[in-house]
Amino acid sequence: MIAHTALLALLPIAGVFGFSNTIPFVAWSSESSNVLGSLSPSTHPNHGALLESITRDESICSFDAIFVIDHPGLHNSDLRGLHPSCGVATAIQSAPSSRQLPRVERSIVSMASFAERVASQCGFALADIRPEFGVWSVDGNKKHILTMSMPPIEGPAKHRKIVMSEHEQLIAGALEKLAVLSPNHLVIYSGSPLPAQKRQLPEFDPDFDTSSEDVDPLFHANAVAAPADGSILQRYQLLTPPLIISLLVVFVILIPILVLGITALASIQSPLRSEASSGYSAHEKKVQ
Repeated sequence: MIAHTALLALLPIAGVFGFSNTIPFVAWSSESSNVLGSLSPSTHPNHGALLESITRDESICSFDAIFVIDHPGLHNSDLRGLHPSCGVATAIQSAPSSRQLPRVERSIVSMASFAERVASQCGFALADIRPEFGVWSVDGNKKHILTMSMPPIEGPAKHRKIVMSEHEQLIAGALEKLAVLSPNHLVIYSGSPLPAQKRQLPEFDPDFDTSSEDVDPLFHANAVAAPADGSILQRYQLLTPPLIISLLVVFVILIPILVLGITALASIQSPLRSEASSGYSAHEKKVQ
């Protein structure tokens, strides 16, 4: 009974660890294509194997442009939090072919290396676009593979939602321009791990000067902390993943085992005292 209860208690923790090494992967095309036909929404493939299957498809070179968006730190919850009428959501819903894989296992294959391989395979011109820096354009006489590296997104849920809204506007603007310049296009939007140096830095560095002119304003928006006013839950992230896992272990495993043990001990009863047989007289036995 105790082993069965402990096994059931491990299920939610296994779910937490099962999704900790995954990233969202979304792809859609402006015209019907077989490139996305082999990507089943019910599977959880490896990110590298997923890109490899797209590269091996012969129709990958039939597009006039391939738009590759790399978004470090992106979570599935960030995409779910977007408004249904935003530019990215509208583009996916109106696309003839699309695939949405919310949890894809991470790999060491980067989106940049994938773009370089497709450019070499199909003879596409490789271009890195930065819509936050101003106007960008492509040569209409060539086929292109465009890469767009978004700033990392991290922090508490409330802050992530604000930053994600700003990032979505940049992506939506690039998608609108892409639809005009290259009507036949494929878009691949994927999350990626945060850069190592980004994870090692403290969340808020008091010595970091954000007033420098060399700082990208988009990165500055991502580095600003949550507002100082408000409750402590709005200013600090108290429920970190290690703390949540610790609470799950205590309340779902240790406490039930302790309660079962106390209940088992309380149910133990001493044997009943044997009754004297009929006709037995203690006085007569004493006289004898």
